[in-house]
Amino acid sequence: MAGVEVGDIGPKVGFQPIDNGYCAFHKIRIPRENMMMRYAKVLPDGTFVEPQSDKLVYLTMVQIRAYLIRSLGQGMGMATTITTRYSAARVQGRKAPGSTKGEFQVLDYQNQQHVLFPYIAVSYAGFFAGTGLIGMHDSALAIVKSGDPSFGSKLADLHAVCSGLKAWLANHVSDGIENCRRLCGGHGFTHSSNLGHLFAETVGACTYEGTFDVLVNQHGRYLLKAFQSGNHMPGSPTEFLANSKAHVNPNLRCKAQKPQDFADLQLLLEAFRVRASRAVLTLAADMKANKNDANACMVQITRASTAHAELLLVEAFVNGLNSIPSGKERDAVTHLCELFGVWLITKTLGDFREDDYISSKQAAMARHQLVSLLPVIRKNCVLLADAWDFTDFELNSTIGRYDGDVYRALVRRAADEPLNKTQVPECYEQFLKPLLQSTL
Repeated sequence: MAGVEVGDIGPKVGFQPIDNGYCAFHKIRIPRENMMMRYAKVLPDGTFVEPQSDKLVYLTMVQIRAYLIRSLGQGMGMATTITTRYSAARVQGRKAPGSTKGEFQVLDYQNQQHVLFPYIAVSYAGFFAGTGLIGMHDSALAIVKSGDPSFGSKLADLHAVCSGLKAWLANHVSDGIENCRRLCGGHGFTHSSNLGHLFAETVGACTYEGTFDVLVNQHGRYLLKAFQSGNHMPGSPTEFLANSKAHVNPNLRCKAQKPQDFADLQLLLEAFRVRASRAVLTLAADMKANKNDANACMVQITRASTAHAELLLVEAFVNGLNSIPSGKERDAVTHLCELFGVWLITKTLGDFREDDYISSKQAAMARHQLVSLLPVIRKNCVLLADAWDFTDFELNSTIGRYDGDVYRALVRRAADEPLNKTQVPECYEQFLKPLLQSTL
């Protein structure tokens, strides 16, 4: 069509089957009937009618982000399923003299567990958080359809929470998939492991639908506005700020007396609420000192966003436990939830130690509890990974097979390599042989 220019943007790191392109219009008139006018409208006389609320523009965007958050959890689940199965199939290193003959399963090495198990927990946390956000979106959509004017605040909450969680999960899931690849050794580096492909398909989430810096800025500003408003409704994402005065008390201390206390989900939740409150109040003070110059406070904005995102993930995980019937399955997932909370604490101990909310002695307890949970989760880690119910077709991994027959799968996949179809590669006959036999 004259005046319309279309094209492809070219190869990308991942998402190659997706046809990302551009479209430019040169002096093209778009008929009114072809305009999308569900909320904003253009009348036949050219008059522009604004939507009932400018927040309606968030609706489709946050729906995508809500599903993306659950999808990131599933992506992490695929990587940890592959890695867990391979780590169970792979044996390496003789056992101590006097013990049962044979070699260690790689999955029995503490370092393997210390890296892998928290990412299994991340996959569950992402799934529970995403499922909750999809429900939150559907509730907001119902309010919009009913004409209730309160939908604006609901959409603002949903937009901010999706922004913070998407930023956190995109970064940590991408890093998690890469760590899973490394845990699988040389076979993890093969294309047939599918871990490289999973990483390439996932790492783009750090960019599309909002880059990290943009999202944490939106999330942080929302937290600041919520704190300043003083309106912290029960059940809202900022409910924790209702107790902010108590949380910032410099004499407030974590109640843990022994390592096992860090398996108390309520103790973990309170720790993350205190940390988030202090991060938001510090942000408020920094913004005031810098005359509301957000760029001068971006580091603290990021800290506040991260603290709240991790609180939301722990809350979503704890709430998700309630959807599991009592029994061994729920017990196994509960241990995983405990690991998730204490792992996050050990990774960000500086935040909890700043005002001595967690003492150095308690920090050692948290690390001890993290390590003590590893053999507990080891008993069920394969089942926790299999619970995703991914088919071999979906995983498309030689080393992540459900039947554990990874080495035959690796050999069969290698046999399909074009270079292995002949004893002498075609390029030898075509290029090298004439050169070697030449009289030049």
